[in-house]
Amino acid sequence: MTDRGLEFEFAAWGQWMREYALPLWAVAGFDRTNNRFEERLDFSGRKIADAPIRLMVQGRQIFVYAEAALIGLYPVGRALAISAYHSMVASYYERDGSPGWIFSIHRDGSVASDVRDTYAHAFAMFATAHYFRLTGDRAALDLADRTWAYLDAHLALPAGGFADAAPRPDAIRRQNPHMHLLEAAMWLFDASGERRYLDRAQKIAALFRNAFLDRKTGSVIEYFDDTLAPAQGDAGAIREPGHHYEWAWLLEWMAQASGAAADDSAGRIIRHADAFGWSSDGFIFDEVFADGRVRAPGFRLWPLTEAIKARAVWPHADSAARAARLARTVVALRTKFLAPAVSGGWIDRYAANGARAVEFMPASSLYHLFCAYSQLDRLVSGKAWPDKRAA
Repeated sequence: MTDRGLEFEFAAWGQWMREYALPLWAVAGFDRTNNRFEERLDFSGRKIADAPIRLMVQGRQIFVYAEAALIGLYPVGRALAISAYHSMVASYYERDGSPGWIFSIHRDGSVASDVRDTYAHAFAMFATAHYFRLTGDRAALDLADRTWAYLDAHLALPAGGFADAAPRPDAIRRQNPHMHLLEAAMWLFDASGERRYLDRAQKIAALFRNAFLDRKTGSVIEYFDDTLAPAQGDAGAIREPGHHYEWAWLLEWMAQASGAAADDSAGRIIRHADAFGWSSDGFIFDEVFADGRVRAPGFRLWPLTEAIKARAVWPHADSAARAARLARTVVALRTKFLAPAVSGGWIDRYAANGARAVEFMPASSLYHLFCAYSQLDRLVSGKAWPDKRAA
C-alpha cells in the first residue's frame, strides 16, 4: 500500500481506536459488577442506566474486544471478552427455561424481552466464534451448533431462510438477519476451519442471489412476504445503500475463502450503491428507492464503515483510485461522526437538516467501526484473507 493519504488516515484511526474508543467502552462502557457491556452512553461518556441491555450488543462487543486482542491492538480485550462471554451465556441463553436466546434484560438481570430474535442470535454466534478463537474451548462451537439447530427447528420457513423472530413482529420478512447469519457462519468458519460453517454461509449466499438480489436493478431488496416475493407497495422498492456494501463485503470474503468461481453479484450491488447512495457532500443516505430516488435523506455512521469494508476487500478496482476513495471515506467518517463527539465516542445519526437525530451513543456502533478498521488493517498491512479462487 503506497497511498500516503490512506496510510495517514489509517494510522490516525488506529490511534483513535487504541487510545480512546476501546478504553472508553472498556471502562465507562463496561459494567464490572455484572461483567457485561453497557447498552449506551450519553455525550459526556456516562452510562444511561434505564435502557434494556440487548443480547445483540453483548455479542458485538465481545467480538470487538476479542478481535482487538487477537490483532494486537488492545491486548487487555482478551480478559474482557472472556468474562463478558460467560456473563452473556448465563444471562441470555435459555434464560427462561425455553430453547434459544432471549432478546434483552434489565439492569438488575431480570428478563426484559423473551423474544427470540434471529438477528440477535447471529451476534451471539459472533461471540461463540471469538471465544473459541481466544480459548480453544470447543464448548463454544457446541453452543453455536445448538443455536443453529434452534433456528432450524423454530424459525426456518418453507420458502427458505428464517423468520425475523419468534413470536413474529409482523407479516414482513427482512433480508437483514440473513446477512448477519452469513457473517456469523463465516466467523465460525474462520475460527474453526470446519466446512459445515462454510456450507451454512453458501446456502445463505444462494438465498441472496435467488431472492434478495433484484436482478433488474442490481440492488438488494429489503422487505418480502412469506413467499420471498418483494413486499407490496413502497416497502418492496426500498433499498439501503449501506446494506449493499455490507453484502458485497460478505460475498467477496466468502468467495475468497471458499475458492468459489467469480460472480458479479457483489460488483453489481456496489455499483448501485455508488450510483445512488451518496450525498453531494460525501455521506450515505439511509434509504433510497430501487430507481435511485432518495427516500430517507438522513445519514448514519454505519453505512460509511460498510463502504470501507466493501472497498477494502473488493479486488476489481484501480488500486490508487481505491486508496484515494477509502481515504476520503475515512475522513468523512472521522469529521462528521467521530470528531464532534466525546473522545472515543460518536454521533450515530443525523437528520436531513444536519441536526443530531439521537441524544446518546449506542454501543452497537463500535462493531461497525472496529470491523471496518480491522478490514482496512488487512489491506494496508497486506494481511488479506488468502484468496483460494483459481487465477
